[in-house]
Amino acid sequence: MSERFWKNLSLTIGWLSIGMLFALATFSSSLEIKDLDLWLHLRMGYWIWQHGFVPAYDVLSCTISGKAWVNHEWLFQILVYQVQKAFGFDGLISMQSIVVAVTFLMLLFLGYSRKQQFLVVLTLVMVLMVYQSRFTIRPDIFSLLFFVLYIYILSLHVSQRWAMYALVALQVLWSNMHGFFFFGPLLVGIGVLSEFIKRHLPLPFEWNTVGRLNDGEYTALKKILLLVVLACCVNPLTFKGAWYPLSVVFHLAGDNRIFFAHISELEKPITAATIFNNNYIWYKILIILSCFSFIFNRRKIDISSLLMWGIFLGFSLAAVRNLIFFAVAAYMVIMVNAISIDWEDLVPLRFTTDIFKYITGILCKLAFMLWMLNLGIHMSSNGYFDFDTYNRKSEFFGVSKRSYPYKAVDFLMRERIRGNFFNDFNSGAYLVGRVNTNIKVFIDGRTEVYGPAFFETYQKIWKDGNAKVFADFARKDNITGAFLNNIRQQVPPEVLKMFHSFKNWSIVYLDYDAVIFLKQTPLNKPIIDRFAVDLTKWKPKPMDLLKLGTKRIEPFPFINRAYLLEALGADEAAFSEAKEALAVAPDYGPACIVLGKYYNKRKDYHKAFEYYRLASMYLSNQEARLGLAQAYEDLKFYPEAVDQYQLVLNSFPKNTQAYFGMARAYALEGQDKKSLSMLSTAKKLGLEDKVDVQKIHDIINTKKNKVGVGSKPTRLKKN
Repeated sequence: MSERFWKNLSLTIGWLSIGMLFALATFSSSLEIKDLDLWLHLRMGYWIWQHGFVPAYDVLSCTISGKAWVNHEWLFQILVYQVQKAFGFDGLISMQSIVVAVTFLMLLFLGYSRKQQFLVVLTLVMVLMVYQSRFTIRPDIFSLLFFVLYIYILSLHVSQRWAMYALVALQVLWSNMHGFFFFGPLLVGIGVLSEFIKRHLPLPFEWNTVGRLNDGEYTALKKILLLVVLACCVNPLTFKGAWYPLSVVFHLAGDNRIFFAHISELEKPITAATIFNNNYIWYKILIILSCFSFIFNRRKIDISSLLMWGIFLGFSLAAVRNLIFFAVAAYMVIMVNAISIDWEDLVPLRFTTDIFKYITGILCKLAFMLWMLNLGIHMSSNGYFDFDTYNRKSEFFGVSKRSYPYKAVDFLMRERIRGNFFNDFNSGAYLVGRVNTNIKVFIDGRTEVYGPAFFETYQKIWKDGNAKVFADFARKDNITGAFLNNIRQQVPPEVLKMFHSFKNWSIVYLDYDAVIFLKQTPLNKPIIDRFAVDLTKWKPKPMDLLKLGTKRIEPFPFINRAYLLEALGADEAAFSEAKEALAVAPDYGPACIVLGKYYNKRKDYHKAFEYYRLASMYLSNQEARLGLAQAYEDLKFYPEAVDQYQLVLNSFPKNTQAYFGMARAYALEGQDKKSLSMLSTAKKLGLEDKVDVQKIHDIINTKKNKVGVGSKPTRLKKN
């Protein structure tokens, strides 16, 4: 066959791989709705549409009601409200898929060439893998689209007259859609700065000639910068609205660091502990590839590409939510650098003919297509058991049944419960979105509005169960209810015990997804009379095993309830829930942990050992191991206890319980030097606990007094 045939075949298969990339992007962006903030956006879209203006103050919370609020996402909120109203939640998902597809289409236009067809697809797939974590129907998806459109216009059409008008219009939209709108002027500023550097600073090699604009285009670029900066002020609060996102960025240090410690999307993607693991692996690969592309093209580096790469790398290293912007920047620099790289100098294998090159390219593209197909098939199998229908729920389309405490909120809506509620941070937006006309929340996801001081105070209630701090809020803000979400995290036992200790508060709802407390008020009294939960009479709700059949599922609702009941002191009720979980799945480790705790409290250490042993076999996590170690210790099998504590420390080197448990086991066995050595090591690691230290010293001193220095206790015989 002729060289032309193989060349055309290679191009055709390349286009097929591009088609498969878009199919994969569209499919993977069709995930079910599981984002928390979307509900707040839907509620505010409704509010703005009904009232006809964008409020400059809070209208959602009972704690900061009337506080100044710069709502820079109001246009997105109206958009999602109207789309959801017209097309339902699947319409919102389809909207996201369209935005994602258009974004990748623009990236394709930016980087495509016949010479680097395979490289384009390969790099875009990496961008897609980074982007997947942001498929949550948030204004971020529009920010990325505008970001890419900016790069597209500045890179390919800045010399055309329409580009200025397009960028100004784009900036106005962006300024009312998402707080990252300052990226627009930043991108233009990078272009202006790079041209200034090329003209006025000495540069190595040929850097000052790569991608240089003529003077007319340089002047136009400076004019565009001025106009897009002014366009940022086209918002309901003008200059204040334009400056606000930047003020938030400038205040990320100091007290605001508390948000980074508690909110997952604000975590750093790379730390000393995670740099070499598989977390955010595609992001790390893009860093490496883009860095090497500069090294290989070091004689002809484009200054604007280098500046954009460095700025957005630093931006992405600050928080997980920013990774996708660097992924796009990395794609751009790889494509730009690839144009000047002679790949034959990089690849050690020398091809004898062009036909062999085309055949190799065909095989690589086919292999990559198979990989994408396999990835899509694997994604399509993602799903979970729906406890309402006893059927499988796909993770694509619809609203998630694993992400929201929807049953608890259904209860609030059905019974038309009203008032000001204390709630956990994760529930705020969902409550706002579904029941805000009846309930005002304590806190929601608008961290920049509540501020670090308020968030720190909230943590004292949520984490520590500080009754005094809560009482101040309850009195000031007339809080008459509490909504504690147990679906995304376990409710801290301290806050459960705090509300349960209030004599004039009652539990009116308790299930796997949440606990609802109501204060005794005239408005709440009829609800409390009908739904007050008597924990002493708790009966679990067994599953229909005949209907379930042989389906293998994770019976987590039973364990979620068991956890809540145990924290509230209802051990018998927790025991019955764990037993029901084992009836559904006999090898369910979390149920064994609950039973281990139950028997440990009753000093039935052999039974506790049996269940902790099973839990360690099924789970092998630190809670199971610590329980097993404690069981060994209670049975006076101290070397075995030490072994289990050591297994925990192997995986979690700073586990306080393991350190003091091992020190205690050594002390009980009579190995005082090892015990004191463990205490010393714990102190160096900052894990010292005065109570535990005193207990261990008491054990050592007591044994010395009773049996003499160096003697060891008699161990029980193994059965």
